[in-house]
Amino acid sequence: MKTQKTGEPLPFEACENFRELGGYPGCGGKTVRRGVFYRAPALANIHTPADVQRFCALGIRKAFDFRSALERADAPDPVFEGVENIAVSALIDENGTEIDFDLEEMLRTREGMQRMVQQVHEGYARIPFGNKAYRRMFDAIRADEVPILFHCTAGKDRTGVAAALILKMLGVSDADIMADYLRTNECRRTGVQQVCRMIEAAGHPHELAMQLAKLASGVRAESLQSALDAIAQRYDSYERYLEAEYGIEKTELEQIRERYLE
Repeated sequence: MKTQKTGEPLPFEACENFRELGGYPGCGGKTVRRGVFYRAPALANIHTPADVQRFCALGIRKAFDFRSALERADAPDPVFEGVENIAVSALIDENGTEIDFDLEEMLRTREGMQRMVQQVHEGYARIPFGNKAYRRMFDAIRADEVPILFHCTAGKDRTGVAAALILKMLGVSDADIMADYLRTNECRRTGVQQVCRMIEAAGHPHELAMQLAKLASGVRAESLQSALDAIAQRYDSYERYLEAEYGIEKTELEQIRERYLE
């Protein structure tokens, strides 16, 4: 059997950018345990018999769906035996309202594309704080209710920040965290092509459509950096952030690291 490389997508047929966080170097010379934390796009992409079998073999106990209600209604998560689906939006505006990502509507016009990019950019600096979805995820980690999976629509923004927060908690370097985040650009090629066709269908030339598709379906280092910078600006340490936002105090943090590093 082929050994899964750290950060490499799992071999699903129709669900790209499905990865795990195991294998990265963490605190004390240890590495993040494999088979514990999974990141993915919408699970509706898991529909072939082989992919369903692969998914079930992972033994996932909880699947956190970070999408809005509109996104979930458009592509509901399948029901997998033994997996608890937890739907809670990870991105809200200043008024506490869910931010929807209706790609077909947003990619129809240049204004819609600009609005989407702006929403994502602004969301990165806001998403690490007071986030009920992330708190539910960290509660499961604290309770050792693993393996867990977390996902949004494309598995890149809301999911990418969640992955970064977990890896940073386990002492993974900022360089490795950023590398994991940026790997989405390698793992979303099919998604980029699909979005490109949607933009072309709206009347835009191919070259422009591809540029916009990469912007809409890929990730940029400055986006994740804005989230990490926002944490550093508000808290004097990441440990303080974990305590204030998720109730994880020093002793429990040491226990978590002992549990999820090997």
